[in-house]
Amino acid sequence: MSAILDYLFELFVLIVLGKLVNAAVRRFFGGNSVRFGFPGQSGRPAQPRPAQEPPKTVEGKTVRDPVCGMFVSTELSHRLNTHAGVLHFCSEECLESYRKNASQ
Repeated sequence: MSAILDYLFELFVLIVLGKLVNAAVRRFFGGNSVRFGFPGQSGRPAQPRPAQEPPKTVEGKTVRDPVCGMFVSTELSHRLNTHAGVLHFCSEECLESYRKNASQ
């Protein structure tokens, strides 16, 4: 049993050393020029990703959440219609907290 554990430990050490040497060689020769065939690596340079659309901006007015004080867009907020007007909340938790405190 001890021989098997010794073998597994030596195998582990060799794998770790191999990865360290691989990283050092790649750094020395400039990035992706050296590949040793690990899974997911093909030896070819990575293809550029297609351009992604920039995230859509939210337009409109921002108001302050009455519970936590965070500014939130009136388009994305959780709303509560009251006799005084519409209140805007950043999350469902803030809305529920307001309802709970208002009913007390």
